[in-house]
Amino acid sequence: MLQKIGRKSGGWVGCRTWARQQLVELSAIFFPVTCVACGQDVLRDQAQANQLADKKIPLCEMCLFEVSDRGSRCNHCGLPGHGGLSCLLCQNLSHQLSEDKVPWKRMFVLGSYRGRLRENVLAAKRPSGEGLVEALSDVLIDQHPDISDLMLDAVVPVPMHWRRRWQRGTNSANTMARRIASRINVPYRCDVKQKIFTNPQKSLSAKMRPANVSNKFSVVSSHFAGKRVLVVDDVATTGATLSAITRCLLENKAAVVYAAVLARTDGAMNNENNH
Repeated sequence: MLQKIGRKSGGWVGCRTWARQQLVELSAIFFPVTCVACGQDVLRDQAQANQLADKKIPLCEMCLFEVSDRGSRCNHCGLPGHGGLSCLLCQNLSHQLSEDKVPWKRMFVLGSYRGRLRENVLAAKRPSGEGLVEALSDVLIDQHPDISDLMLDAVVPVPMHWRRRWQRGTNSANTMARRIASRINVPYRCDVKQKIFTNPQKSLSAKMRPANVSNKFSVVSSHFAGKRVLVVDDVATTGATLSAITRCLLENKAAVVYAAVLARTDGAMNNENNH
């Protein structure tokens, strides 16, 4: 009797699995999912359909490949190389930032600020690009699953002054922080504010950027005392913005601060777009 029930139960599970596969295939035909980066159909075969159903990342295989970073990077400064205690890039970066050492504990990077990823980051700065930011944030989490092991207490976006936020219509760092916080089940906090409206970092030389953001941010609550915090932004170039926010959080008694960015310029002194 039990064997008959087991066979019936197994048959029912098999039917449900088959029905689910058929629904996925039919939805792909009648309601094809398009890549948020290039607009091409994402689902091309059953394997991709199953992957999309599990991870829900609306990026085609080519875009996913082109935005992902497969080279080695220093875990501390986030620049290309093997890193370690003797990382010359860390030393150069800390000197450039007028710090004894790079202030954040570790930086997680999706890829280099060039090619397809650069195009996507720039497109994501528009209100219509929020879906793209979420997709890239998902790829970042999948590329660095150890973010979930940091025992974080909060995910914080690099803030934008209300005037620039009103002009642009969105802040991709906010979208990124909310998505990452949701993915790793950690509170999203926006208690760091930009209190001074300054010139955009991209308009300044690398040497001028640290001074431009030195007193730009403030923490508006005591929530971060003793907490482990992840600060996120779309782009890091010289690291001046992330350094200023990290210093601000540490002065407010945060236990440790990590950083995560979608794109990192390969040269710390590069005067390319953004922070």
